[in-house]
Parts: sequence; structure tokens; C-alpha cells
Amino acid sequence: MSANQVEPPRKRGRPRNVEPSAEYRERLTDIVTVAAKVFHAKGYEAGSLDDVAAALGMRKASLYYYVKRKSDLLRLVFERAITVALSEVDRLAEIDDPEERLAALIRYQATLVASDPPLFAVFFGQRSGLEDADLADISRKERRYIRRFVLAVEAAMEADVLPPGDARVMANMIVGMTSWSYKWFDPRRDAIDTFADSCVELVIRHV
Repeated sequence: MSANQVEPPRKRGRPRNVEPSAEYRERLTDIVTVAAKVFHAKGYEAGSLDDVAAALGMRKASLYYYVKRKSDLLRLVFERAITVALSEVDRLAEIDDPEERLAALIRYQATLVASDPPLFAVFFGQRSGLEDADLADISRKERRYIRRFVLAVEAAMEADVLPPGDARVMANMIVGMTSWSYKWFDPRRDAIDTFADSCVELVIRHV
């Protein structure tokens, strides 16, 4: 810098945090959990940000600090469901034994949905409320998830664990069977482990 150049004054104050605080993330987690329950109980069209705020015991104006529109909140519900689903499926897909791999994926899918029926009821039933870009993103991730099942079914067929057939159809049948529990599963009465084991038994042992 030459003697004639003057260094611009530095901006005063603390730099803005790049990452949200732990308190922010925790509160947002609570908001998404409650939103899933509200949209499950009332439907996305009937449920409102007022309903979500009331269920949380907070003012609607405070809710706007976290989401700007109801569609933003629906997107977060969907993102949670697909992110949770993908978090484990890639690891299970690395299991070497074809039968063990397929059994692990079936058990995981069954347990996943039965563990949080309201979340997955919204995921499977309220898709029409998503913005086009959000729907495209969720659909892309969902195809990646299903692909893991297709590859596992193909390997199981090659190993004679399953009879020959259309792996894509069989994979979607498995995911559909294990997903339907959001309609009826009651954790106060039904055991998740028993349900998951039954799904594995139905697909692998009785084919």
C-alpha cells in the first residue's frame, strides 16, 4: 500500500455466526416434530402456522424467525424424513452377505416408519403441498433410497435367497409393505421389533 492510500476502516462489531446455534437447531427440531403432528392430524391444507405455534406454546411472530411460509415448514418435515431414512441405508448396503443385507434393509425400513408414524404419514400423504423444486429434490433422494433396495433384491435373487423376478417391482413391494404401518401402527400396543421381524420373515423365509 502506498503512502497516499488510506486503509478503509474496519467494520465494528462481532462477526455474524455462520452456523446456527445449538439452541436454534434444538428449537427448530421441536418445531418440525410438532409440525409433522399438526399436518398429520389436520392435513397440510387445514393445518396452519397458527396451529403449529399454538401447539408449541409460542407466538406466531416467533415462529417466523425459523420459517417464513407454511411450505417451508412442510419442506423441513420432508427433509427430516428422507435424511433420517438415508442416514443408515448406505451403511447397510455394504453388508456382504446378500441375505443378511436384504434382511437388514427390510428391518430398518420397517423400524424407521413404525418409530414415527406422524412424520411418515405426512411424508407419504402430503406430497402435493410441496413446492416443485422441493418435490424434485425429495424425489431424487427417494430414488437413491429405493435404489439400495433394488440392488439388494438383485443380489438376493442371484444368491437364490429370492426367486427370479423383477427386482424393481420386488423392491417397491417391500418398501410399500413396510411403509403402510404409518396407517395402523400403535406403539402403545404393537412392538416394533416384532413387526420388523415379521416383515423379514414374510419376505425371506416364506418365498
